[in-house]
Amino acid sequence: MRRPGPPPPEEPGGPLLTSRGTVLLTVMAAWTAVPSVVASPKLNWLITLLLLALVANALWWHGARLRPSGPVALVAVLLLCGTLSVAHFGTLADLATAASAALLLLGCAVLAASAGPADVRRFSRGVMAIAVVQLVAATASALLGTPAPWGYLGAAGSTFEVNQLLPELGGRATGTMAHPIPFGTLMAVSVLLALSPVLRWPLTLRLLAAAGGAFGVVLSGSRSAALALLVAVFVAALVPGALRVQPVARTVVLLGAVVALLTVEVGSLRVVTSLQGTGSLTHRLGALDAAERLAERPLAQTLLGSGTGSLRDLFDAGLLQLDGFFAVDNQFVATFATAGLVGALALIGLVAAGLLHGHRATRPAALLMVAMFLSFDVLEWTATAVLTVVLLTLGTGRGLPEQDAARPSTGAAPIAPDQAVLR
Repeated sequence: MRRPGPPPPEEPGGPLLTSRGTVLLTVMAAWTAVPSVVASPKLNWLITLLLLALVANALWWHGARLRPSGPVALVAVLLLCGTLSVAHFGTLADLATAASAALLLLGCAVLAASAGPADVRRFSRGVMAIAVVQLVAATASALLGTPAPWGYLGAAGSTFEVNQLLPELGGRATGTMAHPIPFGTLMAVSVLLALSPVLRWPLTLRLLAAAGGAFGVVLSGSRSAALALLVAVFVAALVPGALRVQPVARTVVLLGAVVALLTVEVGSLRVVTSLQGTGSLTHRLGALDAAERLAERPLAQTLLGSGTGSLRDLFDAGLLQLDGFFAVDNQFVATFATAGLVGALALIGLVAAGLLHGHRATRPAALLMVAMFLSFDVLEWTATAVLTVVLLTLGTGRGLPEQDAARPSTGAAPIAPDQAVLR
């Protein structure tokens, strides 16, 4: 049997600061270190302008090699709806803020869509490095009492509330991300990237990285991130090529899940019982009622939304939840609020296209971000917004070789995803 030839050479990436993977990673790292929600307006503007210049330079450098992509077009529609609504209902300052954020996200989407295998690998490894930094900061806060940078939503302190995933740890850690859910989401993504073949790391290192990411999810106390991680791992184990798992192992995973559902009383699990008597679940269910009230707005707002950054005004107007929590905690409803029905449909289309046609090795991580849509305003936090947009558009404009992720780095013949094993 004839062995496949060597892989085709990758496109030249140019200087380091024009590399698509490096630029995307820099944007992600900046907003992880400095959460846009709590930083001062001047600092936010400075970071945004610097990152816009970096992204624009990369777009100019790769201009001839950029490829159109359906998911990128959907990102553009989503962002355009929210920005146009700001122009109609908001102030000039609101418009400038929304437009700059939209341009940055759209630029990231264009770069991600045309990313090559080396860019995907560089970005994935960089996210793992960011996760390690976050884990160190969170561990210091939880175990040593070291005040977390930015604290909880900018407030001083190391951790807050009770960690319902493991009360013995005390409060919930935030890393440098000012909130436990974005931190827990990032740590959950790192678990899926570690389990995927995209990193090309030895098995031992990948398993250690996955264990560290799982511990980070526990430190965050985010039940949403924990449940989304379980769902994403289960789905990824069943999808050929997503993880290096043999067909027999997929069958074992499926049978194990069925047995667990039949034998374990889900209602007695801590992650479920801790929701009883709290406003967490009722608040998220209240987003569905809020969607009905949002549909009663004037036609222009119903179609195109009330504009990026208008959520607080909608809360004050009584169109969103009325329980005193000023977060929708449902990205689809939040998008309907800010970008209208057109924007919400674009988001749904982006999710479908990204999960069906995105880079296979990072698709489980994209699935996790989508699962978080049902319990958190993912796109309201710039770090998680960048991560979501990149994961859903990665490689969609060039058709990345699916075998690249499963190819050993030793120069051996490629391994077909369905024949690959966890190693």
